[in-house]
Amino acid sequence: MSTEKTSPAPAGRPADDAPASAPGTPSEATSRAGSDTRPDTRPDTMLDAVLGAVPDDRLEGPGEESDEVPPHGSADDQGDRSAPLPEETSAGVPADIPADLSGHVTGDAPSGAAGGATETTVEAPDNPAGTAVVPAPAARPLTAALLNLSGLGLGYLHLRAWVRLVVALAATSGLVWVALPIGREPIAVWWALGYLGALLLFAVDGALLARRRVRRVAEPTPPRTVWSPRAARRVAWATLAVVPLLATAYVVTQNEVLEQYLAHDLVQAQEDLDAAGTVFPPYEKLYDNAYATYVRTTTEHPGSRAAERVPGLVEDLYDQAKGTGPCNAVAAVRHFAEDGVAGPLRATAQDELPKALSECGLLSTKQGVFATARPMLDELLAEHPTSDPAQELPGELAAWRDDVIAGLGRMGGCTDTRRAAESTAYLAGFDSAEVSALADKARAKVPAGLVKCAVRMFEGEQHTTALTNLDAVADSYPRSDQAEYAERLAIAVGIASVDPDAGVKLPARDEPDGTVTITYYNYSPEPFELVYSGPATGSVQIDACDDCEPVTRDGDAPVCSGYSLTHPSTTVTLPAGTYLTATRHDGVVAGWYEEGVTKETFTASGSFCTWTYER
Repeated sequence: MSTEKTSPAPAGRPADDAPASAPGTPSEATSRAGSDTRPDTRPDTMLDAVLGAVPDDRLEGPGEESDEVPPHGSADDQGDRSAPLPEETSAGVPADIPADLSGHVTGDAPSGAAGGATETTVEAPDNPAGTAVVPAPAARPLTAALLNLSGLGLGYLHLRAWVRLVVALAATSGLVWVALPIGREPIAVWWALGYLGALLLFAVDGALLARRRVRRVAEPTPPRTVWSPRAARRVAWATLAVVPLLATAYVVTQNEVLEQYLAHDLVQAQEDLDAAGTVFPPYEKLYDNAYATYVRTTTEHPGSRAAERVPGLVEDLYDQAKGTGPCNAVAAVRHFAEDGVAGPLRATAQDELPKALSECGLLSTKQGVFATARPMLDELLAEHPTSDPAQELPGELAAWRDDVIAGLGRMGGCTDTRRAAESTAYLAGFDSAEVSALADKARAKVPAGLVKCAVRMFEGEQHTTALTNLDAVADSYPRSDQAEYAERLAIAVGIASVDPDAGVKLPARDEPDGTVTITYYNYSPEPFELVYSGPATGSVQIDACDDCEPVTRDGDAPVCSGYSLTHPSTTVTLPAGTYLTATRHDGVVAGWYEEGVTKETFTASGSFCTWTYER
């Protein structure tokens, strides 16, 4: 049965001011009370009854009070515009009639204007044509969207959209599968962006799904949800922080895991360096690997705790690579100064290389290791000519040279003289004209020291050492003022080495004038050199005799007539006295055949003949 609704008086107006029913509309309400002179407040009472029957969270949603829609009357209602429109609740039910949440009217209706309270039973219309009934707002679009932003698909769970819930959980599970276990590197940013995009899609989809359900026409049973709107709203705002919190936790945890990996890398590099020796070249690759670890840590993770330790570790590595001595440091400094080296060590090594070359070169120079010193200093002068060490090098070498020269004659002169001779040749070998000029002063001092050393050795009958020093004078300083005396002293030492009985007879530096003329004739087909030592010391060289032949060992010696136009001869003038004579071949003094050193006394002019025997 279909009945028409009565139009109650507006709230706050006395019942006498409102008609009992609309004009032309019979009232089906039955009065059960007598006259009542009290003001009619039943509409408010009935609205309170309706609101009391409907929970608050069914009438409210996030950010709004209710979902009221304008009431739509029937065709009969549209015909009478003079009657006031009845008030309706958010569910589309008149305010003075109690109704449940599905739209069915139950309870008592208010009495008329003049009558007392009457018991009225009114049945809600069965959705007449042209009437749209909006269900209670059980699922709000914003709430569903916020719930889906939790990453757990709670919006779909609230709406009981099970397939969509599975899809949302699958997306979150996929991200978890990619992110776990947490390694030294975070997941790719595209995974995070893709997941955030998926969350936005889920939020939009959840909002649209909830909106469609709100706008759906009345159903026998309204769509059910897991939570009430108020509870759903609270859950939504609470779980909105899930994704940011989990993302923050992941970033913090991943950063800590990375720190552990980086710390392990640094410890491993240090252990490798501890196993390295103090000489750089054999362990060059090991140092390179450790340094690469340090550089990679600061380059790829500059803000990490491990990166803060790297500067100190690099300094320790560099100090260890340089070793304890200046020359050990050169190899390491030169290596790290190469163009291909990355990181902070390259600039440091390039700044230190000139100093390292200078220190090693000067140390090797002072130690007499000239084969090591000269390449170092040549490199310094050629490749770093404007550096401070290169500018100071000539002065350093000059000071060293002066110290060497000052030491000539110490300890007998032999050791220091040899060192001085070697230093002269060392300085003269530099490409730099400024440095090679330093050898001139040493060159003037060394020959005297060599001669002094030779005399000392001669007096100690160390003939070989004496001859070595004297030969150095003749070979290295042929224009020295000591060269002539060194030559005569070498003859005396040579004769004494052949005949120990000759004794130590040092040649006089100033020989007396000669008074005896001696002529030597050569009857040998080979050139001949005779050496003598006595009041004067020297040698006589005679050319070969082209028409002569060696004398057989069993044959007679040639007759020395004292004068010959066919035999080569040499004449010398000597002071009168006794002389020791011998021969010299290829710079080596030797005795006469079967006679050794001969002793001759020259008091008057005469002649001598020489010849050779067959070998």
